[in-house]
Amino acid sequence: MDPILTPRLRLVPATAELIRLEIDNTGEFFRHLGASPVTDWPPDELKDVLALFARQLEETPELVGWLSWYWVVRSPIREALVGGGGFKGAPVDGMVEVGYNTRMPFRRRGYATEAVGALTKWALDQPMVRCVRAETDRGNDGSIGVLSKLGYSEVGPGSEPGLLRFERLAA
Repeated sequence: MDPILTPRLRLVPATAELIRLEIDNTGEFFRHLGASPVTDWPPDELKDVLALFARQLEETPELVGWLSWYWVVRSPIREALVGGGGFKGAPVDGMVEVGYNTRMPFRRRGYATEAVGALTKWALDQPMVRCVRAETDRGNDGSIGVLSKLGYSEVGPGSEPGLLRFERLAA
């Protein structure tokens, strides 16, 4: 699957091979990604699920695109890993859930809005998707702002206390 290109980013879909490198050989991971190595990747909340994602992609290669995507800033000087995000699996009953994380040095610059917007469009362009859902902490004003800018509507409490659920429906 080809990367998604936005004005400032190259969104690279995770493959089993890329995730295995992310786990076992970060130098090769960044080389394959075409980004400068950093020490704050992967985020703590992803470390525990990387092996699961790799196994899922090895067993079901058709899941490429429905799990993680890496966000790399497009620059003639230096390409850098900005963050990542993606979906919690293939669509179920016409719905997918998006999640995302922007590295600290790149927050509050519009990268999450750009990346999540592109991922949302990609998902809603798939014929089996009618709704993209997201959950975020009630106090995460940055994430709430991203979702609001992208046309997501708050639809109620999330799956755990303190979370809010947002949805964006296909046009």
